[in-house]
Amino acid sequence: MTFSTPAVLQAASETPTALGGVAITWTTTLSLWIDLTLGAASNNQLEGQRPMRIETATAAARDNPLAATGQQLLAGIDPNPWRVLAVQRVTPGRMSLALDRMA
Repeated sequence: MTFSTPAVLQAASETPTALGGVAITWTTTLSLWIDLTLGAASNNQLEGQRPMRIETATAAARDNPLAATGQQLLAGIDPNPWRVLAVQRVTPGRMSLALDRMA
């Protein structure tokens, strides 16, 4: 399998603010090459709100223990991050990431 798309996985860091809130920054934890496969898109709507379009995808990559659920993935030159929903170790040396994002 050829991994043709450069990507980075980022982890969230929370820092308290002076006003009692929390600032979240994303820090790169891993650079990798992936094979991104786009899935279905759906529209989710809560009562009284505008519909949100949710895209899904899977990314295959070489296994790395730093990959974890809750991280975000930036793929190629696309500025919109994917949320990592699950990390599955498919075969030795390979992992599959279940992803989604709001479009």
